[in-house]
Amino acid sequence: MDGTINMPCKLCGYVYCKDHLSPHRHKCKMLENVEYVKPDDLSNSFALQSKNELISSTDSSNNVGSRVQNMTPDENNLYWLSDCLDDAKNLIVQHHDEKPDDSKFIDCKDFFGNKMFDIKLQNNGNASGDINLIRGLPSQPSYTICIHDVFQDGTRDNRRMVTIVILHQLLHALHPSRLHDSINGKKGIAKLEHDLANRASYHDAVLNLESLTQSGKIHLCNM
Repeated sequence: MDGTINMPCKLCGYVYCKDHLSPHRHKCKMLENVEYVKPDDLSNSFALQSKNELISSTDSSNNVGSRVQNMTPDENNLYWLSDCLDDAKNLIVQHHDEKPDDSKFIDCKDFFGNKMFDIKLQNNGNASGDINLIRGLPSQPSYTICIHDVFQDGTRDNRRMVTIVILHQLLHALHPSRLHDSINGKKGIAKLEHDLANRASYHDAVLNLESLTQSGKIHLCNM
């Protein structure tokens, strides 16, 4: 490798120099698991779909499923939503000291390691994010998380805000019995989100989300 900056490929995880970081440049074997589908005149964006359930991981011993849709074709940004998902999971694993509602899982890491998450960009009623949570179940096999398309550009601020939006929805998945407000001595989802964001130094993202909410561009999720 001739480049001076080495980074891991976001598909296979192997480290390459800047000149060979693109999956096509190093003939990434993971390209065979991914295909691009151009919608028929419904959108000017590309949809990314997995053939065999694209796998990402919070660490080498804990595989976590994720699938990203409605992305742009820019190779360097294809997986930034998936990166945000991984970041949100890691924040919870590192800073959330409560166990999932589902007693089958010993901790949050165990929970995430056995679930599939679909991440979509769309305008879902102006909510910053939403999750297909089935009330009454302590957990379900898979979850779809929708992120408002106001965040469609992968800027630094958007990535940090999206990480907190996803973190909020993951907390709903972990604790489906809880509402946003604190009840009966148990912290509500909103309180948990703020606590975790502050512990992980994401308070700037929380403030930016609050500004967007106050401007009327987005509102909080309806769970």
